[in-house]
Amino acid sequence: MNIKIHRSIAEVNENEWDAVVAKDRIFCMYKYVETLEKSGMNEGRCYYPVVYNDGKIIAHACAYSLSTELDVFARGAIRKIINFVRRKWKNFFILRSLECGPPIALGNALSFRDDVDHTEALWLLCRRIEELAKELGINFILFRDFYDDEAEFCGILKKRGYEKIHNLPKAEIRIKWKSFNGYLNSMRSNYRCKIVKSMDKCAKANISIRTLKNISDNSRELKLLYDNVSRQAKEIKREQVSEIFFQNLDKYLGEKAVILAASKDERFIGFMLVLFNDKELISALLGLDYDYNREYCTYFNLFY
Repeated sequence: MNIKIHRSIAEVNENEWDAVVAKDRIFCMYKYVETLEKSGMNEGRCYYPVVYNDGKIIAHACAYSLSTELDVFARGAIRKIINFVRRKWKNFFILRSLECGPPIALGNALSFRDDVDHTEALWLLCRRIEELAKELGINFILFRDFYDDEAEFCGILKKRGYEKIHNLPKAEIRIKWKSFNGYLNSMRSNYRCKIVKSMDKCAKANISIRTLKNISDNSRELKLLYDNVSRQAKEIKREQVSEIFFQNLDKYLGEKAVILAASKDERFIGFMLVLFNDKELISALLGLDYDYNREYCTYFNLFY
């Protein structure tokens, strides 16, 4: 067994990379990683540790170096002091970290071949990622995001001295109804009335929600709507996306990525990026015109 860190996904064979990715893990698939890299997410900050055995890939991960401003909650005088100090020391109160996890998504970025001892392969990945952090002068390493059925990984990481912390929850709904009306009828009347009321607001205002067939041609409008949501973030801001990201969704993900677009008078007022996993539909990104959202509940109608 040996491990190598690649600086571009292009250095790895696509079929060999995808062969070790488990089902319902689109964020670990070659095309998704390539979409991020080609959209400028790399910029010298992306690393792909790959474990080989006799020249064949048996495990891999994605790691990204990030800088996070720790003063996101600071206000008033404290904010002014931090900004003043940063004029001389640009990195003051900024945490540099190495994250093993997809930058635009929840879910862990570790993949293993089925017949491989996860403990030994993860031990190798950890050791090499820790060496990489040392080479980069980074003191904080984060492995994200593990769900309940992935507890074995948490146990292995704890043995190496890692602490478990909580991240955002995963929200999912299992579709057990034959129709949307069946879904509504299963609810209490007060919830059902709220949904019908917000849907009526869209219908009466002639707001249409449709699948956008050509994402690339509308990349500028989608970017502006996404920026609205990003600016509204009061706590932690994640990765920014560029226009080229939306263009590359068409190019690299094809039918695996769909934009649901809400429009009024031929103007986009909101969108949702939906990704197709093997058995899951994932809401990945949202963009909104908040003036319309307040009046017509665009956010909720995109989910409906």
